[in-house]
Amino acid sequence: MDKQNEEPISTGDNSTVLIVNPSSSSGSTGKNWNDFYLKVKGFFGENPEIAFTKKPGDGTTLAREYLKKGFKNIVAIGGDGTINEVANGFFLFKKEDDAYNKEKSAVVSRGGILNNDANTDNNTTVATTSTVAEPPVLMQINSDAVFGIISSGTRNVLAKSLDLPAGDFECCKHFSTSKIQKKIDVISARVTNFSNDAGNNTYSTLAPTRIFLNAAEIGVAAEIIDRSKKIRDKVHSRIVSTVSSIVTTMPTYESNLCEISIDDGRENILTKMTMVVIANGKYLGGGFKAAPQASVSDGLLDVVILKNSGSFKMLEEFVSMKNGNYTSDDKDIIYMKGKKVSIKPKEEEEEKKRRGITVTIDGEPIGILPATFQVHQNALTIKM
Repeated sequence: MDKQNEEPISTGDNSTVLIVNPSSSSGSTGKNWNDFYLKVKGFFGENPEIAFTKKPGDGTTLAREYLKKGFKNIVAIGGDGTINEVANGFFLFKKEDDAYNKEKSAVVSRGGILNNDANTDNNTTVATTSTVAEPPVLMQINSDAVFGIISSGTRNVLAKSLDLPAGDFECCKHFSTSKIQKKIDVISARVTNFSNDAGNNTYSTLAPTRIFLNAAEIGVAAEIIDRSKKIRDKVHSRIVSTVSSIVTTMPTYESNLCEISIDDGRENILTKMTMVVIANGKYLGGGFKAAPQASVSDGLLDVVILKNSGSFKMLEEFVSMKNGNYTSDDKDIIYMKGKKVSIKPKEEEEEKKRRGITVTIDGEPIGILPATFQVHQNALTIKM
């Protein structure tokens, strides 16, 4: 029997579980799983439990289930999207009552209905896209649990930012030999769901909170990622989908007038924005060293803002971003640090662009602006 279609193997030792995405690395992880597991199973102790994801979101669900059962070592085997899902499974979110009530009053006063958590009724969340949600309280399911990262994707950007070995076998071997456990920061993202037109106005629901470990991308880079994934569903080629999305996005992409607030108004920026990066790690896909000063354990977000750029100027600035070469006199790129960032488009831009400004985290599209990002220092222990 093909191991990837079996039910999880129960060992009863409540120690280690491998959460595997068989579709990662263009399906080669699942295709070659039996042979690969024979080579690496000794790296994870005696008979680790194995669980395979079958659909988006399974990584989060499985991680929460095993943590609640008492498992201490949760190991994700897959690409950056799988690793992000499993990391989300380490946490639950509790909204502060005062912030929730304040947000509810603001929405209802505009004629909307708010439904942002499981304790409310089944009404639909309705809010104008000018709303910037407050982040909820982050709660760990098991503060003693350790996260293991085995990169088995196509790009493996997080592994690069964490300076982990390239390649799944090398990651497994490193996991076995390393004695280092490190607490790292996570970033919570509260974004808006993709817009729906309702008459002459655009209404949006507030998306569930997600955390990420490496970076959020907003604007042109996020739009390229989003289009690339949609094309890949049809052509099943990462190279073709990536090139096609770049060619169709960059020449016509228009910058957006946005308000960017750092640390609840410590710094306020109103600018035409082509792209924003909210970074925990140094790297983005394609080897871009977008946040050269970033540290995953300094309790700070690195915020990189690429201001208004035409297509040719955009290419020039992308070269600077790829190498992490920022100068103090660069007027087109702003590099800042903070603990909390809120971004929202101006009203006139919202009306002009009903689809909204795309937000991705760890390479996965999750919604549009407005959005709030907040760092949670030393919230996750990982095996380094």
